[in-house]
Amino acid sequence: EAKARAALKSPFLKTMRDRGFLFQCTNLSELDSILNDATSKDEAISAYLGFDATADSLHVGSLLQIMILRHLQQSGHRPIVLIGGGTSKVGDPTGKDESRVMLTDDIIKQNTDGISKVFQKFLTFGDATPTDAIMVNNDDWLSSISYLEFLRDYGQH
Repeated sequence: EAKARAALKSPFLKTMRDRGFLFQCTNLSELDSILNDATSKDEAISAYLGFDATADSLHVGSLLQIMILRHLQQSGHRPIVLIGGGTSKVGDPTGKDESRVMLTDDIIKQNTDGISKVFQKFLTFGDATPTDAIMVNNDDWLSSISYLEFLRDYGQH
């Protein structure tokens, strides 16, 4: 692992290593090769990070993830910001002592609008270049899933 970190070639992973973002990584050499090959061919690799819409702004802990997306974009790749408007409608599955407070659709929309603005300060969005960031909201596809249809289609597995 230490040898693989020292031998990194891709600009993105080198930045992650040099700035202390990278401690462990599965298949680091393979990931480095994929990223480096894409960079040498002027191709962009896409990667996403998700943010739940449980508040109308992000906390300072989210800055780490935002900076990863920023460095990804600056290294010639495409960041995808996934806003969890749909997953914010359900309880928190992380095993905390208390479940997440159920939010109304209006509050989730307000929160989504609020946190979406933050990313505009750090990333370039659009569709002009392969590195332009994309922002998606999982409510766009999750809200159309009917519970009974979901159980019928997937409950048997």
